Amino acid sequence: MADKITILRETFENGETGQEVEGLTLMIDGKMKDVFDILISQNDDYNDYTEIMRDIVIAGVNHIISK
Repeated sequence: MADKITILRETFENGETGQEVEGLTLMIDGKMKDVFDILISQNDDYNDYTEIMRDIVIAGVNHIISK
């Protein structure tokens, strides 16, 4: 079982502005899924994968900006 996150990219049209926006679908599997499941079971701050991904993205962007 490997760490696996598959990211699919799609383009959508914003119904209000007509602007094209990018949508991402993440599929989490393998050891990474196991880690997410442990985080949810051991941390009251997380109820689902979206909450974990939100914090991962924010922390990652902050890390990149601070370089």
